[in-house]
Amino acid sequence: MNKLAVFLISFIFLGFTALAPQAVAAEQESVGQAFIKAYDKKDQAGMAEVIKSRASEVPDEIKEMVGYAVSPDVKPEDQDFIFNIAGTMSKIYADQTKDDRLLGAVRQNYQSVLEKRKGGGGAPKDGVSISQESLDKAKKELSDLGKGEWRVVTFKVDGEGNLDAEVDVKELTKGEDLTPKIDMATAKKAKDIIDKALPKVRGGKILWTSSGVGLKTVFLTGGADGDAGKDAKKEDAKPKKKHK
Repeated sequence: MNKLAVFLISFIFLGFTALAPQAVAAEQESVGQAFIKAYDKKDQAGMAEVIKSRASEVPDEIKEMVGYAVSPDVKPEDQDFIFNIAGTMSKIYADQTKDDRLLGAVRQNYQSVLEKRKGGGGAPKDGVSISQESLDKAKKELSDLGKGEWRVVTFKVDGEGNLDAEVDVKELTKGEDLTPKIDMATAKKAKDIIDKALPKVRGGKILWTSSGVGLKTVFLTGGADGDAGKDAKKEDAKPKKKHK
């Protein structure tokens, strides 16, 4: 293992207690340190047990790790190591708790780091930076719009500010046609949510599907008023052309 990386990880976990050796000795090792021990041994069962037995500590531990990893003074190889550990921990946490928000945050931050590297340091040219808090808020509002009838399965913004959102809609349980419909008003509300919550989004789309069948797509154009309505109207109008 990269000794420097181990030192950096240990520094993150110990925090200010590193200034008090006697206190550190009395402290229980952090969940991150315990996880790395199992990780070094390639002990899958041990890693899973660490996360399971200390699940309440995992979110804060990973937030500290990611917060340090995105610092400009951290070398790329050490960033990769830290994100690898954080990603592995959050994946096991997601599998055990069925809550993948932590995993999504780790991936989003690592992707941001990789994009900055491609740009030669700093933000990519004309790049867009959106906080995870803003993304989570917008995703929740989009999910709530469905009133329990759909779930947001993909929600991410690339370095150029394009949103990729996919919404899985439940099949209808009554009637001859069980394929749900997304009307113009709902599509417009969805776009309004993105425009308000994520004003930095420059483009992309919101795609509704059900059992693998595409229902509607709304293309985003950087918050231009009425575009979602236009897209929805065009799509809804197509079948009406058959009826004179």
